[in-house]
Amino acid sequence: MDKERTSILLEKDVMLKLKTLAKTANKSTSFVIREAVTEYVTKKTPKKNFNIIGIVNSGDSHFAENDEGYLKNNYGKD
Repeated sequence: MDKERTSILLEKDVMLKLKTLAKTANKSTSFVIREAVTEYVTKKTPKKNFNIIGIVNSGDSHFAENDEGYLKNNYGKD
């Protein structure tokens, strides 16, 4: 994964706590910052809700009764 360098300014007491936390966890300060930013961004990024409303002629008169099986068999594969 590509990375991009950035700089931030932190309060001295926050930076001291950050370094202590990183040392205790046996991780680099940069790693702890990346981990925290990733977690923050993940929480703040809106979740996409996929709602499908529509009409389809599947050609299968029992499609609505078997929709879960159809989706699993056709879209549940990696």
